[in-house]
Amino acid sequence: MFDPDFSSSNSKYNDINLSTSQATSSTALLSNIRQERNLREQKRKEEISALRIQKVWRGRKVSQQFRDDLLDKLNDENDVEIIGKGLVVLLRTGWGGDRGNIESLISRWCELGLKKDDGVYRLIRPADRNQDWSVILGLLSIRILQLVNIDPTTSKAPILLLSVETIFNSKSYTHLPSTTQQYVKRSLVELIQDRSWVETIVQSMERLIAHNLPKKKHSTLVPLSRLLTAPLSLCSPSLDSSLLPPLINHLLAIPSLPASLPIPALTHLSTNLNLFTLLLPYASQNTDILNEGRLSSEMGKACFLANLATFGITGGMLSRFGVEGASVWMSVIGKVLSGVGEGWGKWVDGLLEEEDEPIPLMIDSDDEDDDEIQDGPSSNQVIPSRHSKQPRRELLPKSISSKLVILATPQHLSSLSSHVITPSGKSPKTLLSDFAMFCVGLLSAFRGSPKWEGVLDALLIGDRGRGLTKRIWREGVRGKWMDSAERESWDTFNDNLASPSLVLLTYMYNHYLLLTPDDEFFSTANNALSTDEILELVEIWRDLAFWGYMNGVSGSKTVNGNTFEGDQKTEKMGNEEIRGLFTRGVTRIVERNGRRQFADPDFWVMKSQLDLKGFVEAAVFEDAELTQSNDTDIEMSDSSTLPRWARARQRFTKRQMAYISPRLGLLNNLPMSVPFQTRLEVFRKFIESDQRRLGIDYHSRRQRNYAKIRRNHIARDGFDELGDLGPALKSRIEITFVDQYGLTEEGIDGGGLFKEFLTNLSKEVFDTNRGLWLATDQNELYPNSHSYATEPHQLEWYRFIGQILGKAIYEGMLVDVSFADFFLAKWLGRQSYLDDLNSLDKDLYKGLIILKNYPKPEELALNFAITEDEFGIKKTVDLIPNGSEIAVTAENRHEYIQLVCKYKLDRQIAAQSRAFFNGLSDLIDAKWLRMFDQQELQQLIGGEETLIDIDDLRAHCSVSGFPNDTTPRLFWKVVKSFTHEQRRALLRFVTSCSRPPLLGFGYLSPKFGVKFNGSDTERLPSASACFNLLKLPGYTSEQALRTKLLQAITSGAGFDMS
Repeated sequence: MFDPDFSSSNSKYNDINLSTSQATSSTALLSNIRQERNLREQKRKEEISALRIQKVWRGRKVSQQFRDDLLDKLNDENDVEIIGKGLVVLLRTGWGGDRGNIESLISRWCELGLKKDDGVYRLIRPADRNQDWSVILGLLSIRILQLVNIDPTTSKAPILLLSVETIFNSKSYTHLPSTTQQYVKRSLVELIQDRSWVETIVQSMERLIAHNLPKKKHSTLVPLSRLLTAPLSLCSPSLDSSLLPPLINHLLAIPSLPASLPIPALTHLSTNLNLFTLLLPYASQNTDILNEGRLSSEMGKACFLANLATFGITGGMLSRFGVEGASVWMSVIGKVLSGVGEGWGKWVDGLLEEEDEPIPLMIDSDDEDDDEIQDGPSSNQVIPSRHSKQPRRELLPKSISSKLVILATPQHLSSLSSHVITPSGKSPKTLLSDFAMFCVGLLSAFRGSPKWEGVLDALLIGDRGRGLTKRIWREGVRGKWMDSAERESWDTFNDNLASPSLVLLTYMYNHYLLLTPDDEFFSTANNALSTDEILELVEIWRDLAFWGYMNGVSGSKTVNGNTFEGDQKTEKMGNEEIRGLFTRGVTRIVERNGRRQFADPDFWVMKSQLDLKGFVEAAVFEDAELTQSNDTDIEMSDSSTLPRWARARQRFTKRQMAYISPRLGLLNNLPMSVPFQTRLEVFRKFIESDQRRLGIDYHSRRQRNYAKIRRNHIARDGFDELGDLGPALKSRIEITFVDQYGLTEEGIDGGGLFKEFLTNLSKEVFDTNRGLWLATDQNELYPNSHSYATEPHQLEWYRFIGQILGKAIYEGMLVDVSFADFFLAKWLGRQSYLDDLNSLDKDLYKGLIILKNYPKPEELALNFAITEDEFGIKKTVDLIPNGSEIAVTAENRHEYIQLVCKYKLDRQIAAQSRAFFNGLSDLIDAKWLRMFDQQELQQLIGGEETLIDIDDLRAHCSVSGFPNDTTPRLFWKVVKSFTHEQRRALLRFVTSCSRPPLLGFGYLSPKFGVKFNGSDTERLPSASACFNLLKLPGYTSEQALRTKLLQAITSGAGFDMS
């Protein structure tokens, strides 16, 4: 009906408002429009979704109806081909909700297919007409394995697996033409690629193994084992076959695989798995797979190696495949072992792990990390290895660990090394490098375990060990490092094919050096390398270690809790452990050379174009930076509550410095590569820098410490007056002497009185009659090892003596005292050796040498204990826990020898050495001393043991008071003609020390002086040693001067105040 007011709400036209007034704002209008649009869009999506749901539902309904109809039809069908094709269609979308019915149908198909028509299985017959029937067979085989894997213990499993075996049996296709046979076989193998064939079978096997009874293995394991190798027998796999990796990193990682299989299954795998002809060669060429699959975990690696040991060693397969099999065996096992974490060897040995216990890393030099000297609350600090922190491991079953240790047995190592020592014509070119990788991997894995030393002992034993050493050197190392002095040799270390051989040789020779006394080392019959070969090898070590410190190492480093990751440029460099190995090798040879020189003194210096002046300046700068950083850390940590030894050691370690400061790292770890004179210059610069940092001014009276010393109680008064100053001894000490009558002597100490005090004090405190020191046959001192020397009061004396000696070194004053090498080694934190024991106890040394070479040490009836006789009281000390109950055998005698040496040379004087070094550290930073070896340190203390250069002495001598040059001219002529011992006597007479300053007489303070002492030629010359001054009467006759001077310098007189 027409509405004249146009008010109908049912109008199909939109309402139009022609008025100019607005009921709503524009913002509200836009919001309403947007809301309406969103509602329309949502409604449209709902409609589309509804249509999609309807479509899917109808499709699923139709599909299910089709599946039901097809399943009904197939259940009534007896034709194998029709059922097979129908099953492929049914299983194309998975099992669906009809798994039970489909499982029954598959079982019936298998039963029908295993029947024969004219001698051919029905499930094979369709291939006569259609080669692509192999696709159907392959797809169904995969589904059958998946079905069995759901419950491999089911009663239907045997017939299901039998059908798959029939499909993958080459004999099933013999009736076909050869071309058709090849096509079908290849098609089957290609079809199962990348479809988890091996993984599915392995899962089924593990489920069955879990159901094994103690003495009865599940019978279904037999067909499953055959199916593992069936594709390999049907068609040779290509190098990129996906079947091979899981056989390696899944099957062989099953825990205790050989012991878990029935005999038929084990026999089949041993025969048909092609371990040495296929799997191991493939793994050696594709090493990435050794860190994938189950081999990505340590337990997987352990199981893999244990299974290889069972098949290869226990089962005898390794010996049957000769040198080619041994080569790939070593290559694969070495690669796997190199990937295990720290503590793996102890885990294999069944040793309980401490939650935070790191495994010692074989690093820079023979540093004990001051094992004894630092003995205290934090003395047992151990440097973590290159491996990352590992979570606590579960206990390794005995069935696995007992197989793993076979890899490290002497018998196995002997068998492998025989291939290397006497190679045959069939030996692969990689044999030596494979052997080296295996041994290095073994050593890396068993670090921290007793097996580690056993491996090296087995490699070095007897003539075979010497032959192996020669072979590795001559074929694997010599001539391969001609450019070792170049920076690039270290930067590309991991790319050098000779690297594994060099690392193994370094391990072996370092161990040889540790166990071999000097007499054997220098014997051509006992040392595998000649002297020239040793020096050539050391040159390689020195060069690579040098660049290792100057350029850095690969991998991440942790310094003071902060981790620094290496970049891609460092990936090819050697790592920290390798650098430490080379450093240790150089250090041990240097120590041999120090005891019996066989190398030129300049040999050890790196032959690079090193800017020595720039090196000195950079080293001093780095030391100042480290000191400032350390001072800040100490202030923030409130170290004032720490004991002195802890404050002295609250500095960067050698390892940390090697990362933070290349030059200081080099000076502390490989000092011999830098010229001695340069290191001496650096040392003096360090002291000058330290004096500037502390603001020490020797001319300021406000910074002096004063001491009143009675001449007849020099040691006691020195101890009482100066013993508590600690680092304050670095400032100037002014001495006032009191004579025997209690009167204060006149005179101002300008340095001469302190030198006189220091000289007399040194003579007194180092007197062996005082009981603090003992002397070797060479009259070299070391702390008294008796128990009374460890009493608190005696230890305070050791600390004070260390301070006084530190003061002398700090001031550049020479002290006429010689220390035993093994005691100086402790200053440097280095290890003592068997040869050091010769100077301490010759009888014990000879006994240990006899033990080392005795064919049957058990006959000696020794145990891991030592008997001490102190003042007639005997006591037994165990070298290890319960050592008195542990017999010394051929296997552990090297450990016993090392423990005896450590006890005699380290443990017995540990407290005394610690106290002495704490006092020394109050004045001399430990890292300053580590720039020198024992012989150089002795020179730093007492001067150089060389022929005294009279020309140098004359050039830096002050001659005064003589009326003419007659007496001085005669003096230099007479002195020039002196023997070495007479020159030493003269120097001792005038300066109180018989050795010249290290940097020459220009560094003697005060300067050497000769002063006119009157015209009475009947008088003897005299000296004021505190001023280094010789007072010489005006002799006019050469004979008179010679006679009087020799009489004076050999009479022991002359320390006279003027």
